Amino acid sequence: MLGRRGFLCPLVMLGLLPRLSASLRPGSSLGWRSGALLGPSRGGRARLVGALRLRSGGMAAGATVGSSATTQGLSSEQDQHADRSSDGALDAIRQVLADQGLAALIVPTDDAHLSEYVADAFLRREFLSGFTGSAGTAVVSQDEALLWTDGRYFLQAERELSAAWKLMKGGLPDTPKVSAFLASNLNPGDRVAIDPFAHSANDAQELQTALAEKGIELVPAQENLVDSIWSQRPALPDAEARVHPLSFAGTSAEDKITQIRGDLKAKDACSMVVCALDEVAWLLNLRGADIAHNPVVTAYVVLTLDDVTLFVDEAKVMDDTVRAHLKEIGVRIRDYSQIVPAVATLAEEGAMIFMDPARTNYAIWSAVGGDARVSGASPVTARKARKNEAELEGMRNAHFRDGAAVCDFLAWLELRLDEDSPFDEVDVDEQITAFRAQREGYLENSFPTIAGFGENGAVIHYRAARPTAARVDRTKMLLIDSGAQYTDGTTDVTRTFHFGTPTQEEKESFTRVLQGNIGVDTAVFPENTPGFVLDVFARRSLWQSHRDYAHGTGHGVGAALNVHEGPQSISPRFGNTQKLEEGMVLSNEPGFYKAGHFGIRIENLLVVVAAGTSAPDSGNKKFFRFERLTHIPIEKRLIDVELMAPWELDWLDQYHRDVWHRLSPLVEDQTLEWLRQATSPLERK
Repeated sequence: MLGRRGFLCPLVMLGLLPRLSASLRPGSSLGWRSGALLGPSRGGRARLVGALRLRSGGMAAGATVGSSATTQGLSSEQDQHADRSSDGALDAIRQVLADQGLAALIVPTDDAHLSEYVADAFLRREFLSGFTGSAGTAVVSQDEALLWTDGRYFLQAERELSAAWKLMKGGLPDTPKVSAFLASNLNPGDRVAIDPFAHSANDAQELQTALAEKGIELVPAQENLVDSIWSQRPALPDAEARVHPLSFAGTSAEDKITQIRGDLKAKDACSMVVCALDEVAWLLNLRGADIAHNPVVTAYVVLTLDDVTLFVDEAKVMDDTVRAHLKEIGVRIRDYSQIVPAVATLAEEGAMIFMDPARTNYAIWSAVGGDARVSGASPVTARKARKNEAELEGMRNAHFRDGAAVCDFLAWLELRLDEDSPFDEVDVDEQITAFRAQREGYLENSFPTIAGFGENGAVIHYRAARPTAARVDRTKMLLIDSGAQYTDGTTDVTRTFHFGTPTQEEKESFTRVLQGNIGVDTAVFPENTPGFVLDVFARRSLWQSHRDYAHGTGHGVGAALNVHEGPQSISPRFGNTQKLEEGMVLSNEPGFYKAGHFGIRIENLLVVVAAGTSAPDSGNKKFFRFERLTHIPIEKRLIDVELMAPWELDWLDQYHRDVWHRLSPLVEDQTLEWLRQATSPLERK
């Protein structure tokens, strides 16, 4: 599965990384005084914190962006139209902008925790634009409606956007960044609205700086403006939390807290705000179900040298086991809505608060003055990325069961083809999920399954739906990118198949992608090597035939957590200098996509492991290699053996021997026979 952050190459980077805003629960939203601005230049911290402390019903008088006096919403007829049609929503939001004297509104993708996937209640950009991709930023003015997204979504956006919208192909040389576009197309004195929960501190400050140079004001909305026109907005998530067992976590929450406190002391900080949901889950050994595909709980953590406070809807942590766990590790519980005033109070009391500007929303960031803030990369991010042995053992076992489930599915699929029984891409999605659900520890899919037949495979993040889903047969290639969340691990695998006779172009393209996968898989590299150094191994064979792909090669993967995590990646994005360290899990997924014809991607998950130490004349460096986690056969009908070197063919045969050894005890009957054939040695000419 292609990750959204820390994974895109320069050709597909967005001008502004998408961030999604989030209002607090009804009746407890934060108020913003009229004129309160982003940054210290307009009144300083005291004024801003005063605005942050205002609650619903206690707003200062005056024209406040998003205030109840100016945001009246739609008439019933207009409201229903907006819920049915993105163009109706577009008309409605423009009326809100006009009523409040705003020139433009920026609507990114994430929730208040800057999550990749969000609950339905926070799909605001999708509601407004009609674009369903997981990455993108919408900008609306009175004259234009624009949608920025990256190269993985160009084809999808072209299909989904109405004529009222213009697609901005992020990362291409002639596509400006969001901030540059607004600075060039608005007038001095114009006002651009954002939700302060919608952007990371980094993104908001970049916007503010670019617009201020042109005399344009960036204004925080007191409430999310899209919510004001979304009458049928889904309910907020209310799933209960659960304890992640120590047998899978490997390290107790108490020990993790102690480690992070040590990190804070080393940074001359005495407290920290943990905003990202996967970091909250990892730190406290909690899991949840608030967001589909992501086993997380909607909550914040404030960690000091003396205590830990979890800001959460208390209904989520009423289970006796969860309460006992939190009590045992000394966690206090406060209401989710109190996070901003609590952080502001902590700063006022003299605490030096560590915050990651890339992973903290701007509303929380702005509650702390610069003299009380220590900024840098989250120490939780780095520790979470380095898996311990218990986590890795859980990942291995989950992948074995997952591989067996996928083989069950593939045997079923071939049987359906032999029987000439009609089925489509949606059936593929449903059946592979059904086979996974039969395996021990299955919880849910780790992301929406991508099943693209023929030309749909070229839509990198394609999602099949009826009645447009393509029927699957033996005439074209089928790309399946899927994965699952298990109690002990997270999986993500892509395979591309052809069940008939592929063309020579298809075979050559597939083989070059496979060679790229093998190139990364077999890499051996010294300590302190950043991921971008390895990216060329994935592209070498494709480049030799003047082919390429518009996404990165590898993203980090969580252990029984989010399928995409940082800071590690493999991509041509030279700005990510994060070194690959022992215990990090990454995907290895080169691809090739011919628009209107086919798509190819081959993905395995890998873990960084030790490979020995160099001789003294080479500096006594530690060296690393990869261990494969994914065990699922690779399509042999698409391989052009003439293109492959003998050692590459040997690699494939050995991989298939490993797959047989691991999976044959876990399958039976027709799946066992299918697996025997799928893992047999490749016929060489």
